[in-house]
Amino acid sequence: MIRYLYITVGLISLALGLIGIVTPGLPTTPFILLTGVLFAKGSPRLHQKLLDNKLTGKYIHRVNDGFSVKGIAISIAIMWCMICLTTFIVFKNNITMQYVMISLGVIGTIAQIIVLRKKKKKQQAMITENALVEKIDKNLKIS
Repeated sequence: MIRYLYITVGLISLALGLIGIVTPGLPTTPFILLTGVLFAKGSPRLHQKLLDNKLTGKYIHRVNDGFSVKGIAISIAIMWCMICLTTFIVFKNNITMQYVMISLGVIGTIAQIIVLRKKKKKQQAMITENALVEKIDKNLKIS
């Protein structure tokens, strides 16, 4: 039963993400990423189709591979431009909302740094680990 719920919510999220491609103001990437998580829990076949798709796969692979430092800096800069615009123009008379917006900006910045950082390739990590093990074995044999 819960599997069908994941698939249904995933399809709704996918529809919103695809609409977001052509609709300004509606985000695409968060909905596609949410779809990926929901499909992974509900249907591995649908999840694989999502990854293999030319349109949706690029969003998921880009986040899975991680962003460069330049990409993260650009993303954070754009986010802060929008936060400042909202904070100081839209909420110029509401000090409480200004504090809320700045706080959300700090949380968003930390989240982007954690989530979007470039990830080490698993294979490179395994090679490094194997080399370390071989070096330790070699040192133990010499001793």
